[in-house]
Amino acid sequence: MLYQRKISRGDALSAKLAFQLQNARYVMAGAQTLGVLSAMFLLWFQYSPLPIPAWGIGMLLLSFLQSIHMGYALEKQRHIQNPGGVLREIMLSSLVGGLAWAATVIWMGQQLSDDVLYALIMVMVIMTVTTVAATAVVREFYLIWICATLIPVASYLGWQHDVRPFNLTFAMILTGLAMLMALLTEGISRSFSQMVESGLEREAMAKDLSGVSDTLRAKNLQLQEARKQLADLAKLDELTGLRNRRGADKAFELEVSRAQRAGTSLGVIMIDVDYFKAYNDTYGHPAGDDVLKQIAGVLRSVTSRAGELAIRMGGEEFLLLLPGTSQAEAMASAEKIRARITDLQIEHSASGVANVVTVSQGVVASIPSMSTEFKQLLEAADQALYASKEGGRNGVTLSAFRA
Repeated sequence: MLYQRKISRGDALSAKLAFQLQNARYVMAGAQTLGVLSAMFLLWFQYSPLPIPAWGIGMLLLSFLQSIHMGYALEKQRHIQNPGGVLREIMLSSLVGGLAWAATVIWMGQQLSDDVLYALIMVMVIMTVTTVAATAVVREFYLIWICATLIPVASYLGWQHDVRPFNLTFAMILTGLAMLMALLTEGISRSFSQMVESGLEREAMAKDLSGVSDTLRAKNLQLQEARKQLADLAKLDELTGLRNRRGADKAFELEVSRAQRAGTSLGVIMIDVDYFKAYNDTYGHPAGDDVLKQIAGVLRSVTSRAGELAIRMGGEEFLLLLPGTSQAEAMASAEKIRARITDLQIEHSASGVANVVTVSQGVVASIPSMSTEFKQLLEAADQALYASKEGGRNGVTLSAFRA
């Protein structure tokens, strides 16, 4: 087999016991019932006073008790929990049942005619042979049955070879049959063991493949989540944690389309840090990065409503997207941003407008028509920002753009 997995002896024994208990409890009970009824028929017409009914009831009761015990062990799954114990129990059961039949032949044989005795022996032999397929799975069970039935009777007939004309012949037949059945059960038991191990290997393979499939499914979900996270990260600015231009393009088009359908105003604020290059030259790029982070924090603080978005467009340039915002509200937001950034009191000795970091802003707010594109709003906000810079910086300019 391409797939190989070591199957423990306990697992193999449990599987064999399951088959044995499932089938032998019916086969043995049925065979022994027929055997008892046949023997009772043979013995009933004997002139010797034999306790035939009592013997028949006792043998049937023993057979049914064996069957009930096997069924109980199977139902409670004792063959899985304690396979060794169940094996010993059915071996003992086989020994008791076999000795009962051997004792019947030896005890009653002394009072039977030759024909009836040999017929009774044949009943026992037929019962032994017909049950081999269902009882030889666990070979120990069947070997004990043979040793408890055929061997004692063969020994008895051999010992009494001169009492009846065919005793020696039957003794030899029974001994040979016992040897033949022992060899036959070796092949049956080995074949079934291989079948059991193959079945257990297939079951183990199925479980392993199921586990691998579950693992792959989990890994695939993790991979999908990782891809999503990477995609989200690709839309974020690494320095400030705000959306970058790439991550905002879809939001731009979405909000324009939404405003067009609803007939609501859409506000855009373009923000640029005043004299930022001079700040970097004076204080260094790490300090400049820290300024950008602080400004990003201010922008987050004024974008609390659903759909509002703070974006780093690149370098020291930022943009606020404010759905449902009128011109007055957009200007108020811009003034709030300007004041809060000034209140940060970040020293900027190289600034041409103040001794702290300041920003210039361009504001546009309009109800977009069905033909309006976002780039038009962006261009209008950028032109307003340019006007703020031209007007001395640290200011806010409202664009006259109408969609």
